[in-house]
Amino acid sequence: MGLRWLRWKLGRTHWAARLLGIRTPAGEAENDGLIMLQIDGLSRTQFERALEAGNMPFLQRLIDRQHFALETFYSGVPSTTPAVQGEIFFGARAAVPAFQFLRRRTGKVLRMYEAEAAEEIESHLERDYPNPLLKGGHSYSNIYRAGAVVSKYCSQDLAPDEILKGLHPVKWIVLSFFYIPKILRMAGLAVLELALAVFDALKGLYEREDFLKELAFVPARVSVGIIIREMIRFRILLDIERGVQVIHANFLGYDEQAHRRGPDSAFAHWTLKGIDRAIRDIYRSALRSGYRDYELVVYSDHGQERTIPFRKRHGRGIDEAVAEVFSKGPLAGREIWISKVPEMVGLALERCRELLGLEPARDGIASIADPGTQIIITALGPLGHIYLPEMQDTAQMDGYAEELVAKAGIPLVLLRKDDGAVRAFNRRGEWSLPEDRLEVLGHDHPFSEEAAADLAALCGHPDAGDFVISGWDPAQAPLTFPGESGAHGGPGDEETRGFLLLPDKIRRWHVAHLPNTGRRVRGEELGMIARHFLEKGGAKERRVPHHVTREGDFSIRVLTYNIHSCIGIDGKVRPERVARVINQFDPDVIAVQEVDAHRLRSGGHDQAQVIADHLRMTHVFHAMLEEKKERYGIAVFARYPFKLMKADYLTEADPRLFREARGAIWLRVEPPGGRPFHFINTHFGLGRKERHRQVRELLGRHWLGGVADEEPVILCGDLNSGPRSKVYRMLRERFLDVQHAAPGHRPRCTFSSVKPLLRLDHVFVSPHFEVEHVDLPDTPTAVMASDHLPLFAKLTLRADDESD
Repeated sequence: MGLRWLRWKLGRTHWAARLLGIRTPAGEAENDGLIMLQIDGLSRTQFERALEAGNMPFLQRLIDRQHFALETFYSGVPSTTPAVQGEIFFGARAAVPAFQFLRRRTGKVLRMYEAEAAEEIESHLERDYPNPLLKGGHSYSNIYRAGAVVSKYCSQDLAPDEILKGLHPVKWIVLSFFYIPKILRMAGLAVLELALAVFDALKGLYEREDFLKELAFVPARVSVGIIIREMIRFRILLDIERGVQVIHANFLGYDEQAHRRGPDSAFAHWTLKGIDRAIRDIYRSALRSGYRDYELVVYSDHGQERTIPFRKRHGRGIDEAVAEVFSKGPLAGREIWISKVPEMVGLALERCRELLGLEPARDGIASIADPGTQIIITALGPLGHIYLPEMQDTAQMDGYAEELVAKAGIPLVLLRKDDGAVRAFNRRGEWSLPEDRLEVLGHDHPFSEEAAADLAALCGHPDAGDFVISGWDPAQAPLTFPGESGAHGGPGDEETRGFLLLPDKIRRWHVAHLPNTGRRVRGEELGMIARHFLEKGGAKERRVPHHVTREGDFSIRVLTYNIHSCIGIDGKVRPERVARVINQFDPDVIAVQEVDAHRLRSGGHDQAQVIADHLRMTHVFHAMLEEKKERYGIAVFARYPFKLMKADYLTEADPRLFREARGAIWLRVEPPGGRPFHFINTHFGLGRKERHRQVRELLGRHWLGGVADEEPVILCGDLNSGPRSKVYRMLRERFLDVQHAAPGHRPRCTFSSVKPLLRLDHVFVSPHFEVEHVDLPDTPTAVMASDHLPLFAKLTLRADDESD
């Protein structure tokens, strides 16, 4: 414990925070904190490939330790960050129709990495969805601020970073000294990245014969891949010191590289190593927080398809191909407008300049579009829109759609009819959406039903084009309209299939309340999961106070937990943390041991009362040691009414042998509408002979021996005895061990929490019960909160007529 405290006190981040005038708030936060880390553009397929290749060893360890569950994240369509973050942060599906589109009410073409575009869309979202997810939190490198009080490197943040402004020169020197290893590592990585980038540029010169564009990508690679990533990491570490409740950050390095060289390229996967290290540092810092318990969610908003640029396949740009189609008929002679910036290098450089707080370069951007006279094409990726200056009749629109496929070579064209029906045109014919989804998306698409519905809804977006165009064709390699090797935005298999890592504590609610568990989670559901956690992390959610199952059977959730005076392995006394560990299982009756009341060593709290208030339960405390006002003992918390039958010693204290008094609490629990049962909590001693005396006393006529055979009994506690002991064998003669009785469960040890080697904590039940489920949470919070792990059991108490 002392070493952990010393390590935190001497940590770089702790001292950096002090130098920057940041102080950890006093006391402990009532609610848990949430850190959400987005790895932009990493599909589940590429994520699993990175794990297998050893590029993300820390995330692999989180999965291997079973603290985090790997699930599929469905991005929706359009599969692009502004749309996905709009869904997560605000709950709005398809907040934008693409990354670049015409805002019809203003006549301006918006690109969502620009401050003006992001601000306009966000203000609209805030009017319709006034409770954004990051309200009061911090937002880094996202499209939207989403209610954050602090945001950096987001689309709307053009000012240079101010974190180090006004720092005294002496503090600069001290801060630099603390971070010498990090600075040297960062410089080394920058040199390595620069060398790789130059090599990449030369490789690109050989393949593409466009050396200037290849060299132009070098600074974007270094800045987005390293500098911005490290600034985000440093800021989040400081936020943890501050105790910020909700933090969301987006790591862009992989997505930028995947656009350039493809999602499966070695260059793109190289960036994942640095992202994995940044996540590791954030996670470890969150675990050491003395003010707030944090949970971490890691996900990708979408994936990327390996694509072929439209120009490479057809020998001309999308604007030239569309111009040919509209060169005849009523729109002949109309000027075609398309931004010349949707080239991937231009996008990377513009994004880089915005993130670093530099004014965007405006040279080379096409003139302002005129929707009243021009045919406007917005196609910044594999999903685009064509806006006509004036609508045509149904036959003419159908004809244009067919020619956009046949003559222009666009794989998929969508057209919304006057009656709201959506028609899809591809090489195989004309189809209806969402009905003909397999003909449009392919028979193997993992989300064909939802993606087809999203595509159809997209065509009805107020800012959607008169034609929605896509490079997706399930029968051939997908196209993208700019010059990029990896792309996203459309309905493809990989671009809509991200990943999600959820910690066990959060996933429990997700499994219980969301219908698509085991198949996928989409943005609005991830937002619901995060909101529920933030709202309920520090407060007990009331539920139906009892569970009646088949024909009068009754479901009971019990938990036993040696809480070690609420002193965690980090040396911090935190009753609220213990209560939050208990809250994960929403138990009905809880037995706890080693509980302090008004003791100096644990801050003078009445720990049983603090935990009871947090759980909103009635409790009984029985002291085994009393010295003046200080007490130490065991407690029971119950959701149901109960009658205290007995609270007494099993054996008296023996100062000569340095033995504490040991005792038990015996309740008769009387749930409304359910069958009464006996519940006993105990804590046996350390000596073998005293434990034998204690178990004999507990089984004797003054305790369990006085309970009739037809009456149900639950016995919980820290028995300081393993399954080979005489104590255990004596109890097994009358009761069932839930760890053996639970179907499919393999008994696990409970002590110590860091490395469980001994099975000392037990739940025994009479034959009146069926054991449905047993769990021992070994989440980071549970491991940290005490030196024991809690033992949870879900039981079914059979009806009266089945008890004999």
